[in-house]
Amino acid sequence: MLPQQVKVSDITDENSAQTYLNQAIMTTFCRVLDSSRLPPDVVMRLLATAIGSTYREVAAAHQDGQCPCGWRPVPDADIEALRSSLEGAAAPKIADDLHSMVIAGRA
Repeated sequence: MLPQQVKVSDITDENSAQTYLNQAIMTTFCRVLDSSRLPPDVVMRLLATAIGSTYREVAAAHQDGQCPCGWRPVPDADIEALRSSLEGAAAPKIADDLHSMVIAGRA
């Protein structure tokens, strides 16, 4: 059974935003991989570069505090948080992690 697709209009919290972004990135990755015939590691590196560029642009737009959202970029801490998130998401799942276990039945 395929996971339910999340549309942008369905985003209401961090979890649904994460699901939407996961879908969008996987779709983009597959399209670029298929149309370019580049190796997967090259396309993943390009995706990482795109995330870095996005951070730089968004941080620059928030540098002067003009945005009403109130976010103030701290590049060293922000980039370390991005690096840590990438590492955590890319690392192999531990077998006893409840999130990675397959449901065996119902109680």
